[in-house]
Amino acid sequence: MAAPQPQPTTAGGHTPVVSDLWNLIRAPFTPRAVFEAQQETQRFWTPWILVSLAFAILQILQRPFQDRIRVLVLQHMGQAVPTASVGIGRTVIGILIGAVTVLLLAAIAAGIYYLVLLVFGGETTFKKMLVVVIYGWPIAILQQVLTLIVLSARGADSIQSVWDVQVSFGLDLLVPSDATLSAFLRLFLAGIGPLAIWQLVISAVGLKTLGKVSTGTAWAAAVISFFVLLAGLASLGAFGINAAMKAMGS
Repeated sequence: MAAPQPQPTTAGGHTPVVSDLWNLIRAPFTPRAVFEAQQETQRFWTPWILVSLAFAILQILQRPFQDRIRVLVLQHMGQAVPTASVGIGRTVIGILIGAVTVLLLAAIAAGIYYLVLLVFGGETTFKKMLVVVIYGWPIAILQQVLTLIVLSARGADSIQSVWDVQVSFGLDLLVPSDATLSAFLRLFLAGIGPLAIWQLVISAVGLKTLGKVSTGTAWAAAVISFFVLLAGLASLGAFGINAAMKAMGS
């Protein structure tokens, strides 16, 4: 009888899944060490699965607040409010949508990083840029956790408009409450804050390490990519919020 084959392990003696999870946890604190270790392995798919699961779980936990908006919209339109479904089918669909969303956003961000670095004369690959993006996602997960904590403290019944589910940690908090801002500008300012800067630092370190460019070039590429992505996400968010406010007659 043939002897069983040993399971693949990393140099540290851990399985790849455990090592990838550990790298995701320490990437916000020691990004250079994490990206230097990714020079050869360039592991993306397992970290993507781990990030997607975390993202999907948080989206499911935030479902009562999203359902509250749906109820308000239907009530304003005079339509019957269906009973919320919490079956396994909806959960599976939520997990799949979360995974696809993470993959799509990662691919778009990696493509922008790749193009910007090419303009700046960097030497990289699209896969390396995917690695840079996915190891910056723990900050986005942290922001979702903080958002969930704030919404849970307020309670679903406190939500009366689509803006009540938007928890900001950005520059829009500095704008006077009586100031009139477009949905795009408000979301754009909300995207510039301590957590965003933290993620920007991780991206700059990743671009320098995996893109083989100078520190100044890495920061320039990271900042340009950041504002391009932020403008795109703010535009999509503003479109959805304006549509919901229109449906609610706001």
